[in-house]
Amino acid sequence: MKKYSRLMTISSALIFAVGMAASLSSCGSGKFEGVMIWGPIEHQKVYEDATAKFKKENPSFTAEVKYGSQGDAGAYANLAVDPESGGSIFTFPNDQLVNIRRIGAISKLSSENASWIKENHVAPSCEAGKIGDNYYAYPVSADNGFVFIYNRDAFKDTIVWDASKDTIKEGYTFRDLYAALDQRGAQSGHEKWAKGLCLWPCGSAWYESGAFFATGGDYSVTYDEKGEQTGASCSFGYTTKSDGTQDFTVGLEAARCMVNSYTNADGSISEHFMYSDDGNPAYNDLVDKYSVADSTQPLAGIVSWNNSVLRKNWGDNYDVAVLPTLVSDTATLGGTGNKYTWKSFSGFKLMGVNPYTPFATKNEDNLAMLHKFAKYLSDKDVSLKRYESTSLGPSNIEAQKDTTVASDKFLKALNAQYNLLDGKGARVQDSTPSNYWSPIGTFGNGLFHAVQDKTKGAYDNENNLKRTLKSLQADIESATK
Repeated sequence: MKKYSRLMTISSALIFAVGMAASLSSCGSGKFEGVMIWGPIEHQKVYEDATAKFKKENPSFTAEVKYGSQGDAGAYANLAVDPESGGSIFTFPNDQLVNIRRIGAISKLSSENASWIKENHVAPSCEAGKIGDNYYAYPVSADNGFVFIYNRDAFKDTIVWDASKDTIKEGYTFRDLYAALDQRGAQSGHEKWAKGLCLWPCGSAWYESGAFFATGGDYSVTYDEKGEQTGASCSFGYTTKSDGTQDFTVGLEAARCMVNSYTNADGSISEHFMYSDDGNPAYNDLVDKYSVADSTQPLAGIVSWNNSVLRKNWGDNYDVAVLPTLVSDTATLGGTGNKYTWKSFSGFKLMGVNPYTPFATKNEDNLAMLHKFAKYLSDKDVSLKRYESTSLGPSNIEAQKDTTVASDKFLKALNAQYNLLDGKGARVQDSTPSNYWSPIGTFGNGLFHAVQDKTKGAYDNENNLKRTLKSLQADIESATK
């Protein structure tokens, strides 16, 4: 799940490391006989309070319960070291499921518990924890996608504003946003927006993937019974016709849409566009720097996941909309101006039960108790506590009906995004090919800088771009060839 594994800030990485060291030292050198819960450090109090309540409701559960911060992004890596010393119950992003299952560190749900999650959680979050016909996890969250977060003051009373709905108009494009910033910046009292910036991390594979999905691209992975990858296919570059010829429409249109999103009609980079990738410059650093009130180049809008910094810095001006419409019209690569619905790449947080821990292996009743505990931790009350502490959007259906959750601007926009294209406005991020992220990030980085620097060779015309797209697709599919 890319928002956590690739966009982690230095500070959060340090917190993660400190939390890991503390939890490991608390366990001592021997195997912990009690129950260890693994999750993010910011959820520790939520789980500690939930544990106390669960024990009160289940007096037969007397095991010592500890908390460790190795969950979420670090779950698989830490479980792989020694599953027996791992968390008895752990949270993890759904794209780690196949690997966690491969090492046997997750217990299959009973038919009864599988029925329960399907009755109490949104369907995509349940399917995200499924391999074949079996379910392996209890859904926790359904908010890991990206939409457009914007500062209302930057766009109000401009060409992109729908006054009747008091929000950005449907079907808006990046070039509409850039024109609106020029218009807003010319209005008295709003001059700062003349230098306003719109950011989308076009050098980050997680965000780029949505453009390829929009124009018809997709990927698939096959595994053997041990969970080892046996094959990967991708159509981000081209599709193969029945006569064996290669059709590059998907890749060419995606590239044109990306270029259109950050250029003017003459092909130059818009002064209102800000580039980012996963590290240079880092997305989080740019958000921290440019969203503050006194920024000389204020951040007006950003394609982003649920970002607490923006909520804090923008206050009442914080608002959220579905993603901009993509347009395939460029000065250098042509295009007919076709419009596409950009798809969010969506992932889910899940909770698993580890059958290898000393507590679980003592007897079947202990393993059943861990499942009961995990079920409790994914139900309405704890889901709401997680939301209250960190704004983590719940997958639990009853929790989603809570007044505060239902009115959350980000979650409302994300659900609206999901519902586009008859419910296909997002692509669920299931397990990706083993060589997926790096080639796509390299492509987006290279495309942007080639346009910016007018570089010849790989991206400057349709024929060169086809060769680059063919290489991109081959790299993604290469691991099993």
